[in-house]
Amino acid sequence: MRPVNRVNNNKTYTDYKDARDDLADILGWYCSYCEMPVKNVIEVEHIVPIHKGGGKLNWSNFLLSCKYCNTVKNANNSTRSGYVWPDKDNTFRAFEYQYGVPIEAHSVNIAEPILYKTVTDTIKLLGLNREPYNDSAKPTVKDTRWISRNSVWGLAMDSLVDYEASGHHSTVANCISRTAIASGHFSIWMTVFDNYLFVKNLILEAFVGTDISCFDENGTPVARVNGLL
Repeated sequence: MRPVNRVNNNKTYTDYKDARDDLADILGWYCSYCEMPVKNVIEVEHIVPIHKGGGKLNWSNFLLSCKYCNTVKNANNSTRSGYVWPDKDNTFRAFEYQYGVPIEAHSVNIAEPILYKTVTDTIKLLGLNREPYNDSAKPTVKDTRWISRNSVWGLAMDSLVDYEASGHHSTVANCISRTAIASGHFSIWMTVFDNYLFVKNLILEAFVGTDISCFDENGTPVARVNGLL
């Protein structure tokens, strides 16, 4: 999950839906949770549900979400506690992305059992591990997030083959970063190109709203200041 920097906004909203375009200008047109690109019906999502005390018009309580993540999350969390959030934690460290495997808590980065449970509960809250081959969390007929992920896995791995065949040419690297922006799923691209710092830096720069402080000079994810990860 991409860690994002939702910079302060001094605007006052009378309808939270009016914040959509401002959020998209800052974070890009991507779901803040599953990272799927959403151009048509992206939703302003309340991190803490309104009827559980979350600020209805509070900028700090807004993220962008696809219909699927927003529907699955619903009002199942009463606070921020017990979960990791892309605007507060380095959520890229929290999850492990592997082709053909449901998204999991990252066992290497997360040693403490309580934090491991926190990340696992976040996956369950949003249904991020819903895959047709996952007997414990199959997607509904309407939930097509897994299709988007699988499509981008294939695109990213083909792009890796092209990059290596080109002799790591910078022109190919720039094309890859533009493809990544168009197809979304930041974490998949960062995972596939983990061994290629130049490409990773292009991806980090290309995805507007990414909190660059969550990565060191080698593109390695580092703990976020005041975050759980």
